[in-house]
Amino acid sequence: MKLNIFKSLAVVALLALLTVGVSEPVYAQKAKKEKVTDPRLLTVMKMTKMTKESQFLTKGVALKTAHRATQGFSISADEATMWFSQPGSIGKNQPGLTKVHENYIVRRQDGKRETMTLRYFGNANALAVEHAEDGKDYIWIGSNGTKYKGAYGRTRTVSRFPFEVNGEINDGYAGENYYMGGERYCYPAVNVAADILGIVTQKAGAVTVNLYNLSDARAMDDSEIKIKTQYKGEVVGEPEQTVVRTIKAKDMTTMEAISSFTIPKPDKESADPAKEVNYYTFRAWDVDKDYVYFVEGQHNKGSMKNGESKAFITVYDHAGRIVLPKRRIQCIFDQYLLESLQITPAGYADIAGIKVIDSKIYVMFSVKNSKGFRTVVVKYE
Repeated sequence: MKLNIFKSLAVVALLALLTVGVSEPVYAQKAKKEKVTDPRLLTVMKMTKMTKESQFLTKGVALKTAHRATQGFSISADEATMWFSQPGSIGKNQPGLTKVHENYIVRRQDGKRETMTLRYFGNANALAVEHAEDGKDYIWIGSNGTKYKGAYGRTRTVSRFPFEVNGEINDGYAGENYYMGGERYCYPAVNVAADILGIVTQKAGAVTVNLYNLSDARAMDDSEIKIKTQYKGEVVGEPEQTVVRTIKAKDMTTMEAISSFTIPKPDKESADPAKEVNYYTFRAWDVDKDYVYFVEGQHNKGSMKNGESKAFITVYDHAGRIVLPKRRIQCIFDQYLLESLQITPAGYADIAGIKVIDSKIYVMFSVKNSKGFRTVVVKYE
């Protein structure tokens, strides 16, 4: 027994000698999770919780047409005025019947609905509204779209112009124009208080976020830009045309961005749908002085057989670092709540808008019922 003890002590002593002068191994440490205290981020975290009926600012309002889902949204700080952008009816792409070349800007204020019609602009995604010092409300929206497979999209610029009740614009663009060097699917987000103009572009599903100083962008001189566009053919007897437009626009490729980063499209076969950002279709975004709010999702095509509709939000800082990882927007998932409130019977909920005002967050989505498409706005605070 004593011999075994002496052997053990000898082994320990030998190991001690061998390790003299050898530093302890360094293991990677997990970053400590910082406690979230920012009211805006705390509001985002609440979006995963069950939605209360009192959070619904609208439960399914009718806009210009019942045949298309709403695609863009904004709201005033006092919640008295809401803005929506909606594409025109497809109408079987039949000349004289189709309105696929039209987008509608709808303002709901004091119970009234007022509309402005845009033609040949492109898809109606990502509406932004600026209430300017001159007292006018200015619309920011993608423009200079082109016709592709019977629909208008692939916007190459963003336009800024004043809202006019019953106004019509027939040129595919208007007012101030912001050109992204030929990049497509240009959609704006504007934060006047933070003096930020955001424009996203898309390519092969990847979304590139570009942030600029708003005042500097607006002060830029215009350049002459040529843009090839295919359009028309929706009116009976009117042929489809391919033209090269020469427009005056601010060439954003000549301006240094505050920040620019790309959110890649993950591989759907290997990615985790609940965790990988941009797994679902990019649907809406907003920006404030610190963060970028990125929304993705997909509806269930109006059938419970396809499960619930889905929507997620991820928050980035301006440098493109994730501040809050991807999480559910619960009001879209809760098909039973939407049915019990008589909003939609089959769980169709198509997320399409987000607006962040201080620590309040508003989301907009389209629903579908026996009357067609209707629009819902939910508030988080």
